[in-house]
Amino acid sequence: MPDKTIAAKIIFLLSSCLLLSLTGCSLHKSVQPSWENGVLRVGVTPNYPCLIHKAAGTGVISGFEAEAAALLAKRLHSRLQFVELEWGEQIPALERKEIDIVMSAMSITEMRKIRVAFSEPYLTISQMALTTKEGEEKFPSVQAILASRTAIGVEKGTTGDVFVQRYCPTAEPFFFSSPDAAVQALRDKRIELYIDDGPILGAYAAANEDEGLVLLKTPLTKEELAWAVRRDDQSLLKKVNFALETWKEDGTLEKLLKKWLPAEN
Repeated sequence: MPDKTIAAKIIFLLSSCLLLSLTGCSLHKSVQPSWENGVLRVGVTPNYPCLIHKAAGTGVISGFEAEAAALLAKRLHSRLQFVELEWGEQIPALERKEIDIVMSAMSITEMRKIRVAFSEPYLTISQMALTTKEGEEKFPSVQAILASRTAIGVEKGTTGDVFVQRYCPTAEPFFFSSPDAAVQALRDKRIELYIDDGPILGAYAAANEDEGLVLLKTPLTKEELAWAVRRDDQSLLKKVNFALETWKEDGTLEKLLKKWLPAEN
């Protein structure tokens, strides 16, 4: 066999192997864990007592959202995978397809609806204010809060943050990365009010009653909590809404809410 023919065959075989190798790599990279291939990746920020929380000692994630996520994964015949994220990273991670769904006490807002598709709501809540016994006398009404010239703590990127910036123009907002940090600042008297979701503040008020923390009972807003998926993932959205409707009809949703948020039901 001529040398040129042998060389040509060798080059052809090497090229074929390289092409197959590259194709294999491409296929490997394109296959990501997702609910469609057996892994439901749920984005959570586990700093919300009762709804989604991580135990300091064991690292176990629990709460209403955690149980609902487990039920949803079972319906989808998928393995549940919690993906812990900072609050501000939830929607970007969803857009980057690093998670399939956000189940972390997210309020429906017009701005968020531009970027994500929300399920039907599962709970209606209000923004409320946590303060001290001295603050309880100082802020007897919503008007007193709105006219405040004092330091108000919020968790950055939340609807509490938006509320303070929009409706408390004379207040001095202090931004915190977690509810724990905001509550500690309230204990240390570095802020006079902490505004956040009613259920989370109710849990902190109950846990810190001996330290003089008080939940002001007047609601500041009315909001609906829901789960978020990518806008182009209508298939998952339909399945989530169908599951939610089923749980509403058979009492599963009410049972879970009463278990984790008895004061709200």
